[in-house]
Amino acid sequence: MRVLTERGAESFLKKKGFEIIETSFVRDENKLEKEFKKFKTPVVLKVASKKIVHKTKVNGIKKNIQTLNQAKKAFRELMKIKNAQGVLIQKQISGKEYLVGLKKTQDFGYVIGFGAGGSKVEKMKKIDFRVCNLPGVNDILNSYGLSVKKSVEKIFDRLCKLAESQEKIKALDINPLILEKGKALIVDAQIVFE
Repeated sequence: MRVLTERGAESFLKKKGFEIIETSFVRDENKLEKEFKKFKTPVVLKVASKKIVHKTKVNGIKKNIQTLNQAKKAFRELMKIKNAQGVLIQKQISGKEYLVGLKKTQDFGYVIGFGAGGSKVEKMKKIDFRVCNLPGVNDILNSYGLSVKKSVEKIFDRLCKLAESQEKIKALDINPLILEKGKALIVDAQIVFE
């Protein structure tokens, strides 16, 4: 079994044609300063680690970073977290957060999951599932009243095609997927291969 988290998962998905939010990885303050200048503020800083699955549980996300001094302070705090391997800088976008999942099941093959994302996942625990490549897989979106339904449908389509490929994916989680200005952008992801 092989697991890809954050950078690895996002790089994999980007190569497969998925839209990923602009991200940079830094390990030291010199690189932080260089990369920070490339972003339009505000930005988000996140702890990066193969061993940290839930960043919010370790206070591993710093939002609304406007200045380089704020970024350096956030960077130092994040690097103190146990198992921190570096920090991700991401463009901060506002929009509704969703979870999209792909899972291999014994009975139905691959299923797509969709529901409220971000930190709401733990509280709401409402995820709807549909079997990949069956008529009605996109009906899962009807109760959400999405303004960018077509963008999410494209992601479903790509995920189902990915399931048919030779990648041997056991589970794939995109959380959050943020819907903004007609786009559906992947902000964080994790992939488990068989």
